[in-house]
Amino acid sequence: MFLPLRRASEEAAQTPPVGIVVTASNMNPIIQMTTWLLLALTSLMLCFRFLTKFFLKTNQRFGWEEMLITAAFLAGLGESITFLIPEGEIFGKERSYISDDELTAGLKVQYAGELLYILALGLAKLSVCAGLTALSPETGHRRLTGVFVFAVIIWSLVAFIGTAFQCGTHGPWENGPGVKCFDRHAFLEYVAITNILTDVALIALPTAVIYPLKMSVRTRVTVLSFFSVRILAIVAAICQLVYLPRLSGYDYTLRGFPYYLSMQFVQFSSISAACAAYFWPFLRSLRSGLISADNRAFTSEYALSKLRGTPRNGANGDMVSGGSSKNRDRSNYIKITTDNTVTTSVRGQGSGTDKPPGSEGYMKDW
Repeated sequence: MFLPLRRASEEAAQTPPVGIVVTASNMNPIIQMTTWLLLALTSLMLCFRFLTKFFLKTNQRFGWEEMLITAAFLAGLGESITFLIPEGEIFGKERSYISDDELTAGLKVQYAGELLYILALGLAKLSVCAGLTALSPETGHRRLTGVFVFAVIIWSLVAFIGTAFQCGTHGPWENGPGVKCFDRHAFLEYVAITNILTDVALIALPTAVIYPLKMSVRTRVTVLSFFSVRILAIVAAICQLVYLPRLSGYDYTLRGFPYYLSMQFVQFSSISAACAAYFWPFLRSLRSGLISADNRAFTSEYALSKLRGTPRNGANGDMVSGGSSKNRDRSNYIKITTDNTVTTSVRGQGSGTDKPPGSEGYMKDW
């Protein structure tokens, strides 16, 4: 009775597996599946950002932020493709199963992927900086953001040029007496550490911009949590540093499997954090921790502690006690509306219909 069942089980055990198989000597399918998943999630984050800005809001333009984040996504897309094409199948596979020609083709693909990887990270960081410049109405904050933009550009140029010319005019896949390359391990360590430092600064900058705003602690924490999503990129970059030594040795294509995965997570987290930090309807509809559904008619005012050096009478009392809107002195307030303008209110000496002196417009692309 059980003889046919035993024969069927034996035949099934002898049948070779069909499709993608993950073995101890070939972990590449995991890299490819993870790359596809992260690429899909990144695309959804970008689409959500664009839908939020151009469909849920009115009078929006395709500005510098959108151009930078789109370029970052395209660079990240190109980097992901280098792991998905046949030449990228050497990553996560044991060296003994890779021919010399396959290794050369894979190193060429890796070379292009590393350049695109640096472009994606740099452009994503610059996109966040462009948003912070529009978000902050204070000159000091804008100057601080400008300094950071300069630092990100320098980091990107150094990392890009260093990767492009790591072996001089030769490619890293070339061998010969005339080919000399610098210490690749030390350079990748520098790139990862400086990337972590810039990500930490991208979390600290919004704190400096948002902290002076008069809002509840709950609302402030909620806003800053959007910018703190970048912590995921920092964690992934730390994993990169941990697994970086695995790229040394003969069998580095297999031993470096965790490093390649960390690389994909860093790229995904960086681009996604740039999208998550700028869900504009949420940031523009803040009022006592609530989200306004009708953002066309919404207006909010926040006190800036550094907007004027000497507050007028009653301003300090209102900032401390949080009095009613009828009794507030609006000399130390900025007015955030949904008609693409932000103005600072300073009372003038003339009639009430005159435009207040010192009134400035910001966030033209909001």
